[in-house]
Parts: sequence; structure tokens; C-alpha cells
Amino acid sequence: MMKVLCITDKQYRQSDNQILAIFEKYLLEYAKVEVVYFHRDSKALQKDSHIILPYGAKHRNLIKFLRQLNIELKTYDFIIVRNFYPVAKQILKAHNKVIFWETFPHDYRRIYEARIAKKAVFRKSLEYKIKFFLHQRILKQCIAYLTMTPQLAELFQPNLPIPIFTLPGGIDFKNCDREAINNNLHTCNTPLKFLYTGTIDKNRQLEEVLLAFIETQGDFILDIFTGSTNAEVQKIQSLITQDKRISLHPPLPLLEMLKTLPHYDIGLGLIPNTPLYSVSSPFKTMEYASAGIIPLINDLPEYVRLFDSTCAFFSDFNKQDIKATIQKILNTPPSSLQAMKQVIFQRALESMDYAKLTKKLYNFLCSLK
Repeated sequence: MMKVLCITDKQYRQSDNQILAIFEKYLLEYAKVEVVYFHRDSKALQKDSHIILPYGAKHRNLIKFLRQLNIELKTYDFIIVRNFYPVAKQILKAHNKVIFWETFPHDYRRIYEARIAKKAVFRKSLEYKIKFFLHQRILKQCIAYLTMTPQLAELFQPNLPIPIFTLPGGIDFKNCDREAINNNLHTCNTPLKFLYTGTIDKNRQLEEVLLAFIETQGDFILDIFTGSTNAEVQKIQSLITQDKRISLHPPLPLLEMLKTLPHYDIGLGLIPNTPLYSVSSPFKTMEYASAGIIPLINDLPEYVRLFDSTCAFFSDFNKQDIKATIQKILNTPPSSLQAMKQVIFQRALESMDYAKLTKKLYNFLCSLK
């Protein structure tokens, strides 16, 4: 049986739906899998298939800590390293089948934010070029590269001389409330219920979206669930006090959120089409789709790949166009919205199921042996 070690970039007990669904659930049907997490303690320990290392090990002594736990890297067929280049650099010294898994252009974010703030642009640009050169040297020693989207690899890792596999975000349908979803597919709320879940920050420009809602005439409910605490959230709190149709809520645990989703009609997935987000996988919008919620989205490449006008509402990312699209939604007959809900749910079943995505990953790993 294939044996895989997945070294994550997550702290122990910090949930990540993709890691949990693929490496701690569905891949176990095909392989023995152990997963490395990190913690702030100075000791390394192992709990069943979880290996927990000191956070500092991502920079040095990672192999030493693994050997303290009697873990021999050569017993694994593949070692997959998620986002941490310093970890890959260490592992490559002890194993010849390392796969690097990149989920987001974290290095580029620093330049992007510097350009927005117009501060330290030259220094951040120089740092990025140096890191890119060093990271390319690491990647060329790996046997494959996992990317969240094709655009991420094309834009930020061009001309890689190793096999590339796209491992997008998805849905674990076994966690979904199928009875509630089925009910949502055949009903619409009165008034229509809109939903936004996830991060709020300056880069996502949620304020522009909310201004469109505030200026829209008609009856609706918009609930925002976020764990963010920053100046942008405070700005939005002040903004929505003038509109009783819009409410801000704390985040819900994953399983509770999945039970809550089927009670909504439209999910907000509008994200600026910038180099930072044009390469991302829209996890939250996929969660909307899995509950039969119609996405309100823009022209991000992954949105265009996954959705069309039969199952989603598209808008340019500006207040006036968003406002016009909201009005269009409010004027759409319930029967038409129900039809869109059914199409979006079927689309999610076909292309976003983690069970199916995992089987494709396993086939890719087999091709590398």
C-alpha cells in the first residue's frame, strides 16, 4: 500500500477543510497517510497518524525531531510539503520524492500590499525576486508541484520543469445536511436571504459590495459571518448601522455553518480580480454551491471555470454594477431561482466533491511511482 507523509503549514487542531477531507479521510482508502502539524511547544510528539512538531522545526532540525519519534523518511513513497519552502529544503536532503503543494501566492502578497500602501515597494520587490530565485531552486529538486488553480502555477511558477497537478478546493458532502439542502433547492425565502462568510480585510474590498446593498431598493436580508477583527471590520460595522437589512455575526464552527447554509438563497463571492485573488480557489463559494445557494460573483478565472449564468449571477466589481445585479436578483421569479439552485448543487456534486478530487490525486501519485 502506498505510504504518504503530508507536512502541513497548519498548527495542530487548526482545522483546514482540504487537509481534513483529503489527507485524513478520503486518501486513506488508497494509502497509509500520516500528517505533520506544528505547535508552540518545544517537544515533538505523535498521536496516531498525527505528528506534531515545534513550530521552529520548519526552519531547522525537522529531520532530527522526526528521528526522535523513530520516523524514518525513507519508508514513505511520497512526502508532500504544503507552502513551507524551508521545510521542503530540509526534507530534500533526506528523501528523493518530495512534492511541493502551494495554495496561495504568500510571497507576492507582501508586494501587493506594499503597492496598495505605497510603502517599501522597492525593498519588497527585491525581497520577492530573491525569494523567487531561491524557491525555484527548491522546486526544481521536487518531483512534482501541486497547485490550487492552474492560474497560480502559470502566473507565479512559470516554466517549471516538473509535473504539475491542480488540487482545487472542494466539498466534503458527507458533512452536509442533505435533507435541509433538498428543501432549499425547492424553496426561496421571503424576503430573499443573502450571505457572506469569511475574511474581511482591505484587500477584499467588501465595503464596495455593501455600499451597493445599502443603495439597493427592496426587501432582503444580508447576514455576514466573520472572525476578522480589524479596522476594516470596524468600518463595516459603522456602515451597516444605517441599514437594518444587514447584520454582522461571529463565525460558526464548520459543521454548524454547513447546517446553517441551506437556509440562504444567495451567497456573496465577489472578490477583486487582482493578481492576488485571480489565482485563488474560492472555498466559500464552493460551500455555498454545496448547499444550493446561488453565488453572486465576478470574473475570477476559477469562477468562470466552475460556473455560468445558468447557476450564478455575475457582476463587474464596482458599486453600480453590483447594485444593478442585486436588483436583478430581487426581480427574478422564485421558480427561476429554484432552477438555478438545482443546477448549482448538481455542478457542485460533479466537480467539487472531495471524494472524486482525492481519487484524481491518487491517480496522479501513481503516475509518479
